[in-house]
Amino acid sequence: MSSIAQDVAFQTLDALEQRLQRVRFLLYGSAAAAAADNDDQTPTDTTITQTQSIASRLQALQSSFNSVLSDSKSAQAIVALQSQHQHDGPDMTSDALAALVLSHAPSYQATAARLTSLQDTPVPNSSALAALVELHPRLERVATRQDDQQLSIAQLRHQSLALLGRWYHLGIIGMDDCWTEWETRLMDQEKLVRRAEAEKRLIDNPN
Repeated sequence: MSSIAQDVAFQTLDALEQRLQRVRFLLYGSAAAAAADNDDQTPTDTTITQTQSIASRLQALQSSFNSVLSDSKSAQAIVALQSQHQHDGPDMTSDALAALVLSHAPSYQATAARLTSLQDTPVPNSSALAALVELHPRLERVATRQDDQQLSIAQLRHQSLALLGRWYHLGIIGMDDCWTEWETRLMDQEKLVRRAEAEKRLIDNPN
C-alpha cells in the first residue's frame, strides 16, 4: 500500500474511532465510556499509534462497535433503521468517480484556504466586550427606568384627557347652559317689565 493510501486509511480509522467514542459518550457518559474502553481493551483508545496494522484496528473497531450494539437497545434500533433505508452508491466507473472528485478539487482547496485564513484571523480584543458586559446592569436599569417613564407618560395622558373632558363639560357645555338659563330669565323679566309698564300706562290714562 502506498504511503498516501496508508495515510488516508489511518485518517479514516482515526475519524471512525473518534465517532465511536462520541457515541459511547452520548450513551454512557464520560466516565462510563472510559470504563467501557478500558474493559474492552480495544485499540480504539487515544494511545493508538500509526504503527498498528490497519486490519487489527478494523477488527478492534468492529469488536467495540458490536459491544456497543449488544449493550444499547437504542443503537440496535438505529442500526435496524439504517438497514431498512440503505442507499446504494452511484453506478459509476472508477474513472468517472475519479473525474468527479477531480472536478470538485478546486472547491475543496478553496474551502481549505478559507479555513486556514480563519485560523490566522486574530481574535478581537476582549476589552470592548468586557466593557459592554459591565454596562449590562446599567442598561437593564435604564430600560426599567424607561418603562416606568413610559407608564407615567401614559398615565399623564389619561389624566390630561380626563381633565380636558371635564373642562369641556364644565367650561363649554356648562357655560352654554348657564347662558341659556340667564337669557331665559332675562326674557321673563323683560316681559314682566313691559307688562308693568303697560298696566301703568292704563292707570295713568284711563281714557
